[in-house]
Amino acid sequence: MLFTVDDLCLSYLNNFIWFDRVKEKNPDFRIVAFTIANYKNNEPLLESTTFKDWFEKHKDWVEIAVHSYDHEGLPDGDRDDEKYWIEKAFEGLRFFLPKRYGYRSPGWQTTNKTVNILKDLGFSYIAYEGKVRDLKKDEIIETNVFNSHLYDVESIKKLGGVKNEISKNIS
Repeated sequence: MLFTVDDLCLSYLNNFIWFDRVKEKNPDFRIVAFTIANYKNNEPLLESTTFKDWFEKHKDWVEIAVHSYDHEGLPDGDRDDEKYWIEKAFEGLRFFLPKRYGYRSPGWQTTNKTVNILKDLGFSYIAYEGKVRDLKKDEIIETNVFNSHLYDVESIKKLGGVKNEISKNIS
């Protein structure tokens, strides 16, 4: 089972406390955080000491993955200049990404160009519709994905209800 959360950014960083509580009681808990590089063009994570400090405290159990650059307007996949926005998001998060890094488009919107753009930029996987596809092997590698949104504490609580050891620690 893979736990993921969308919309990690400075505006919603305080809500990550819910996952910190789970980790305290479940040392093996890990999560992929699909992250916005510069939410509303006003929160560049690469320049944020708050985010850098948070990252240092969480990097052993939170995997950062790319979600978008600004999360404004239409999802990245609906923009004519999709490659530009994915690359800009990648550049804004590069410092925080693991060796094998992934992508989830806002709203899970993709185009027929998205996968090739991701491959060209060295992405290892794409997450969508509760699945994870390995881009190098071109195969689904995970189908048991439970996702929440960091801006929505209720969705975090629903995510927690999926697995007993998680649900008993989210209240």
